[in-house]
Amino acid sequence: MVDKNNEYKMNETIDELMKIKPFSLGFEEKKIHFIKCISESIKFHYENCPDYQNYCKKKNFNPDNIVDISNIPFLPVDIFKKITLLSVPKSEIIKIIKSSGTTTNMPSTIHLDRITANRQMISLNSIITDFIGKEKLNFIIIDNEKTLEANNQNLSSRGTAIRGMLIFAKKFTCILNENLKLDSKIISQLENTDNSSTYIFGFTWLIHKILSENKNNKIFKNLFSKISKSTVLHIGGWKKLSDLSIDKQQFNKECSEFFNTSSEKIIDLYGMTEQLGIVYPDCKYGNKHVPIFSEILIRDIHSLEVQPFGKSGFIQVISPIPHSYPGVSLLTDDIGEILGIDDCPCGRKGTYFMFKKRSEMADPKGCGDTLDI
Repeated sequence: MVDKNNEYKMNETIDELMKIKPFSLGFEEKKIHFIKCISESIKFHYENCPDYQNYCKKKNFNPDNIVDISNIPFLPVDIFKKITLLSVPKSEIIKIIKSSGTTTNMPSTIHLDRITANRQMISLNSIITDFIGKEKLNFIIIDNEKTLEANNQNLSSRGTAIRGMLIFAKKFTCILNENLKLDSKIISQLENTDNSSTYIFGFTWLIHKILSENKNNKIFKNLFSKISKSTVLHIGGWKKLSDLSIDKQQFNKECSEFFNTSSEKIIDLYGMTEQLGIVYPDCKYGNKHVPIFSEILIRDIHSLEVQPFGKSGFIQVISPIPHSYPGVSLLTDDIGEILGIDDCPCGRKGTYFMFKKRSEMADPKGCGDTLDI
């Protein structure tokens, strides 16, 4: 049974953390708050998810004695494609999110209760407004509006991401038809758009697809030639672009030309379905920033030992935000590198890093035993 007093204490602690501006604290000061919150979160999942508790015991991990985040057991992010892990009764689940299929064609399935969903909304709002401000602006969505629809409790990760961004929109328009092609009728209706600030949002792979298909589309190019203050926000799909040998520099060049904007106004949002609400945006210097309610580590792809600055490895993401499922410490199959702490020229405090590529390994080596929990 959930101890309601402990649950309230945990929520109060995490809620207080989330009131702090996301990039305002230096690493050492943040660490004090973060360790307290992640400790409370892990204790909650340990007490309320038997599978997670069993796994922690196999790792000889004591949730009452967390002195450093590197000692926290991590689950491989793919585990949510294979089993259901819950820390709350099923009756408290209000939404089920399914990730886009990857090379395995198996989506991750994440169950959200109201507490988790509210935290995700607060954290996303805090992070994004730090980059784009609080003024609500026009959004052009590179997707079809049916992507936003939910089937009962179920919603795709793409639909969830778009819905999340719409809290920043004064008004929005989805410009693709059901076949994910440009809808010329909608484009024509946008011809009279004023020359005001506009945000363009979509999934990375889908934006690339649309740009590739419409290099000679005069209507499309004419629309964006009239918008001189556009910012492109994009997320997800680098694996598909890597398969096409498209790198970030080339993608940014294509976006700059088509959307009539500078590369500094093309913001790549690194994030994942398994920790919704946490995104790691690029600043104008191209560095990805870790907010106060998250932290990352880099682990060697063979030994899984924590790597120092300047060394590449698997990205481990740690956050106390998940409440309905034990997704607090996850090892991704993404390759990245920590670049520094507290000294990015953009002025944001905390850890900043670089996402390099998706791993070609089916599962991070050494994580197979996590499935037997």
